[in-house]
Amino acid sequence: MTDKEAVKLVHEAIERGCNFFDTAPNYGLGKSESILGEAFKGRRDEVIINSKCGHHTDDVQSFDPKRLIESVDGSLQRLQTDYLDSLLLHNPPFDTLSQTSEVYGVLEDLKQQGKIKAYGASIDTGKEVDQISAETNSDVIEVMFNIFHQEPLEAIQRAYDKGVGVIVKVLLDSGWLSGKYDASSTFKGIRSRWSEAEIKERSKLVQDVRNIIGENQSMASVDLQYILSFKAFASVIPGARNSE
Repeated sequence: MTDKEAVKLVHEAIERGCNFFDTAPNYGLGKSESILGEAFKGRRDEVIINSKCGHHTDDVQSFDPKRLIESVDGSLQRLQTDYLDSLLLHNPPFDTLSQTSEVYGVLEDLKQQGKIKAYGASIDTGKEVDQISAETNSDVIEVMFNIFHQEPLEAIQRAYDKGVGVIVKVLLDSGWLSGKYDASSTFKGIRSRWSEAEIKERSKLVQDVRNIIGENQSMASVDLQYILSFKAFASVIPGARNSE
């Protein structure tokens, strides 16, 4: 879509009650943040912005403190704001998930400076969730969870009990839980990582879900309802390509 169409889509989302927007410097190599910055002009107080650091606009992954600080300053510039509501380490190495890590010293400094209001990490497993909630002062965690991938659930509930906010990512299993794929589907780009066996297994799981919910319900809606039935989850971040 054009930038103008993208800004219009963000405005429509706000009007429909969406106020939490998740982005990162490497989404479109900075383009995602720039579009949101345009869309939020004059509306900053209506939205909550969650961005990340560690994967940079040049597509390089680095958690070097200097690069993290530069990354946040770049995000603030593209988003046309002077603060982020939350900042997440973007899939950081496990050995950095301790408050003694210099990475968390950077996050604390950014918080003290008022550039971020909260910090945490975007991760994938229950082991990482437990490590972050036990060993750091993180305010928020973004973690993969959906009907197919429930491994982190017990750790998520423990984090919630400690007062950590939890955001759910990959909630539609990269599109499978939208119901639009089956065993005959072919993929390109990042989705070409799936083997023939994985496509077959996922299509079987999709059919299992369809058999449970019936033919007339939206699989995506059911999946979202399932996730949000857990009180531990503060928000979910499905992507939108159009009004529908």
